[in-house]
Amino acid sequence: MKNITLLSLLLFSINLLFGQLPGEKKWKENIAKNRIQKQVQWNYKYEKGKPKKEGYKNYTKKFDHNGNIIEEIYYQSGSVDQKLSYKYDDNENKVEYVNYQGDETKVMFKQNITYDNSMRKIREERYDGTDYQIIKYNYQNNKLTEIIRSDVYGNIEHQRNFNYSGNICTVSILDEKSNSVGRIINKYDDNDNLIESTEYDINGKIKEQYFYTFKGNLVKEKTKFILENFIYKEEYEYDSKGNLIKVIKEEPRGNLFVNNIYKYDSKGNLIEEEWYDDSPTENSKKTYFYDEKGILEKVEVYYALYRYKIQYKFEYTYY
Repeated sequence: MKNITLLSLLLFSINLLFGQLPGEKKWKENIAKNRIQKQVQWNYKYEKGKPKKEGYKNYTKKFDHNGNIIEEIYYQSGSVDQKLSYKYDDNENKVEYVNYQGDETKVMFKQNITYDNSMRKIREERYDGTDYQIIKYNYQNNKLTEIIRSDVYGNIEHQRNFNYSGNICTVSILDEKSNSVGRIINKYDDNDNLIESTEYDINGKIKEQYFYTFKGNLVKEKTKFILENFIYKEEYEYDSKGNLIKVIKEEPRGNLFVNNIYKYDSKGNLIEEEWYDDSPTENSKKTYFYDEKGILEKVEVYYALYRYKIQYKFEYTYY
């Protein structure tokens, strides 16, 4: 669980920007094509340059016939540490997500989502283990106009109003008393790609800014500022199939480095990824091994910052 969490944090910004992690779409296709019902990951620590013979169970995942994850169970010291469950509608939209502590002993987070006939999200019900929230999404002329968050009794806690003018959308942020507490101005190109987003505080001062450049619908650059101070810039490179292959990052003081590298086989399977892990001499790395059907058999992982190596192996149950 710890190793997966570390990697998830490292790739969090990429996931937000691209919607899916590199290789994720192909993994789902392979799971559905091969009628995989359950995947079990076993971890094997390295000792004297070789993986140990005895491993430990890290997680199990269950899938529906479309390759969507419907259950994840993570283990710690042989016991269930966390369980996640998912439900989908006939259009494969996620309609329920539940995060349990232990083996369904306590709900840490629950989310229910409702869609309209156009598959637009119109309502969310959230529970964080203590409080309930209801979020409503309103549309007009096929555009989002309001997001309203309230408690279970209908008391408004937060509201966002969307106003459009050409390629600019102004988002007004209101508190529980309908007082303005800030605003966001988003600008789009002719393909409806977000190219600039600026958030202002209650006094009209800039809090945070993002700038994007696109080639078609592929983002090429992303730049972030906080309080008008440069934080980072990322440049993205793709292969001829549109797969992300490299992320180059620039930080303040001109520090420029390759942050991520991705390699794929001829079938589109992700076979190798490297990422910068604050080590001055080497990158962290994952290498993926598949059988002839595209089923993931094992992953070799090296965390450069900790000089730690581990092997993941997988077992499967089929429909």
